[in-house]
Amino acid sequence: EKIHSLNADKEVKEQLLKELSRYKGTMGNAAEANVLRTYIDTMLEMPWNNTTEENPDLQNAQDILDRDHYGLKKVKDRILEFLAVRVLTGAKGDSPIICLIGPPGTGKTSIAKSVAEALNKKYVISLGGVDDESEIRGHRKTYVGAMPGRIATGLKQAGTNNPLMLFDEIDKLGRGVHGDPSSALLEVMDSEQNYKFRDNYIEVPIDLSKVLFIATANDINTIPGPLLDRMEIIPIEGYTENEKFHIAKDYLVGKQVERNGLTPQQIVFSDKSLEKIIHNYTREAGVRNLER
Repeated sequence: EKIHSLNADKEVKEQLLKELSRYKGTMGNAAEANVLRTYIDTMLEMPWNNTTEENPDLQNAQDILDRDHYGLKKVKDRILEFLAVRVLTGAKGDSPIICLIGPPGTGKTSIAKSVAEALNKKYVISLGGVDDESEIRGHRKTYVGAMPGRIATGLKQAGTNNPLMLFDEIDKLGRGVHGDPSSALLEVMDSEQNYKFRDNYIEVPIDLSKVLFIATANDINTIPGPLLDRMEIIPIEGYTENEKFHIAKDYLVGKQVERNGLTPQQIVFSDKSLEKIIHNYTREAGVRNLER
């Protein structure tokens, strides 16, 4: 019943029914039955054709970006252009993959979060310092403890086939003894191929063409060349002392006062004290240390 009511293509349902009939025939062999059972459950949890409706309102997107981030005018303009094109093409077409590059603490990850909120998309983080290719492509299901790769798992978590997927720290991809994850990512990021992405565990092609990918990195030089080719770089430089002052005053102080269970009546930061902290104690491009 679950398989028949699944919102998926015929190919997926056929594969599942085939696995189900094998499952029926493995009653004596507990190990084999367990593998098949887990596989069928995982397949039923995948979002296949479930889509969330996007919010095409650009004014709303601008308001959210302005609410969450101070300054960064060029970055915001570029992101709004990017979203405007999505509205014009009806979110189809090969949208470029945005890569935000800048020093730590400049708000790259939180920009991705704001974009997800602006578009009313589910937000999943699916990367960070991976050095094993099967982390992206998944393991063959015959292995003990096999599981789908990060991309398929991200879709499963989101429960929809058009989330915003963040590849955080894409410049930290390692190249271990278990293959090269960056070459697996090439297939994920290439719009000519990613509508039929093959995960080793799932075995049925997954359509990633509706997923909005955003990558972040600290250092452009350590991103593999072919991967860099497929992305559009938006640099986020550090903030000036004046910008940091406004960020601290409008965003950080309120956030930290609340996090420490205080009220604005109990503690006040004078402008002078903020300027002193910024000028004398936190020489950094971002604002992470300042917040600390």
